[in-house]
Amino acid sequence: MRILCLGDSIMQYNDFSTFPQTGWVQELERFFPRNVEFLNFARNGRSTKSYIEEGRFAKVLGIARRGDFALIQFGHNDEKSADPDRFTSPDKDADKSENKSFRANLEFFVDEFRKIGVRPILLTPVARRKFDGGVLVNSHGAYPQAIIETAKKCSVPCIDMTTLTTELLQTVGENDSRRFYMNFDAGIYANFAGGKDDNSHLRPEGAYEVSSLAAEKIAGLGAESDDYKEISDAVLIGKKKAEADNDKDIDDEFVIFK
Repeated sequence: MRILCLGDSIMQYNDFSTFPQTGWVQELERFFPRNVEFLNFARNGRSTKSYIEEGRFAKVLGIARRGDFALIQFGHNDEKSADPDRFTSPDKDADKSENKSFRANLEFFVDEFRKIGVRPILLTPVARRKFDGGVLVNSHGAYPQAIIETAKKCSVPCIDMTTLTTELLQTVGENDSRRFYMNFDAGIYANFAGGKDDNSHLRPEGAYEVSSLAAEKIAGLGAESDDYKEISDAVLIGKKKAEADNDKDIDDEFVIFK
């Protein structure tokens, strides 16, 4: 099974040069068997508009195969109204020319994938860590709802990561949730010796928490649609919990090399 991942820097794979920044999909692999292949096509700074116009989506279509699944998560950069190369409107009546409509672009992704037998899943963006008086601020505006409504219109699954991560951050709190993001003091990481004040991008612990939330929702998709039973059944969370409940040791060699 293959899982294609399309999105921006919150999802993108990071190597040693940007550590500890971690795209959340890097941790999602922990929740699937080793024989599940993740193809991460997410790129920093991209919106649905720039992803299409740069030819990135066309390249994904050229690699995609019938039976693949696709996780599609945009929003952070579509919101940038001062940048005409990336901005798209979440409004229902937005201009669809030149990829200016966020909803139309999402529909385009879904329709093109379906033509070749790829099964898409839309995800709302991960919440930014922006608190006001101890309450998390909704910094994504109308975009999450636009994704939810587009998914319903196209009859594809939608995982509301905005709501899930908002609830997580609100529960953990303003101070303790700092460890999830690229928000840290000087002298901790060699790549960012002067520290960092970034409440959008994730560190490994944050990526893991986001992935855990996503994996739990993916595990339930099979109950909603037989088309998604394969990816749903592949999630390891329930299987590992059953092993733990039965006091069974996990055979690491079997898990990795079977």
